Amino acid sequence: MDILALTPSTITVDLKHPGTGELLGVSVELQSIESDEVKAVERSLKNKALSSGRNRVTAEKIDDNTIAILSATIVNWTFTGEANLAGDKKPACNSANKRKLLSNPVIAKQIDLALGDEAAFFAS
Repeated sequence: MDILALTPSTITVDLKHPGTGELLGVSVELQSIESDEVKAVERSLKNKALSSGRNRVTAEKIDDNTIAILSATIVNWTFTGEANLAGDKKPACNSANKRKLLSNPVIAKQIDLALGDEAAFFAS
């Protein structure tokens, strides 16, 4: 096996209600946190921080950077049933809507936990 050929695929996560475990009707396709696209976003954020001279880190900036990285992992999504994003039952999977979705800490946490399962991205 060529170890340089090991590349992660995407995974699909079905979002659930945190209290009941009931499916929310939203499936999110994620790419690995180690993917080239996500790494590019991460490097961009680091370069911005390093080039800003006075490297003042705030809790808000850390939260914003976390959302930016999580947003980069979202490749696509599917909304079914009554699931909606601020009233939109078929929201476009764009940057603004990704940020809206991830503004809910319960959702962001589910996505973050799924991203932590590295093996899932290599399942056959």
